[in-house]
Amino acid sequence: MTTKSTFICRTLLTISTSIALLACSTAPLRPSPPSDGASPTSPDIECPDVTRLHAAQLYGSWTVALSQTGQHGTLTLRQHPEYSASLRGEFSYGGHTSIASGDVEGGSFNLDESRDGKSLFAFWSGQLTPSACGTEIRGVWQTLPKPGQPEQESPFVLRRPAAQGTGW
Repeated sequence: MTTKSTFICRTLLTISTSIALLACSTAPLRPSPPSDGASPTSPDIECPDVTRLHAAQLYGSWTVALSQTGQHGTLTLRQHPEYSASLRGEFSYGGHTSIASGDVEGGSFNLDESRDGKSLFAFWSGQLTPSACGTEIRGVWQTLPKPGQPEQESPFVLRRPAAQGTGW
């Protein structure tokens, strides 16, 4: 390689390294939720506006906690097969597996849960938590009353596992 070629290669390498470092240093932070379940609240963390998040940004796995009933499990969300702007998924908690269908709009989260794929079992109505940067949803889970079974209600928390990241 000639001296001129070596100089050009080194210059290009230096420039591209500087650009990469600059991009990394100015990129907004997108934190993972703390392992203790607390929400990030540091003022230097730039979060997306949760009222602008769409269904696709919620795809993936979530942990489920129903505080009143003490049940824990998972929820996996993906694109609804018939309505591209909606959600479809599966719950697994309390020894049951269920189908979930719903939407997110303006930071409001709503899912219908069916255990048999035909009838409605419960509603999940909540809000994306702004301080959690789109990695947490809090709300109320309500079953439909059935003959011989009273309606149940519990606060819920859905959290995206830290290793999964976010959709934005």
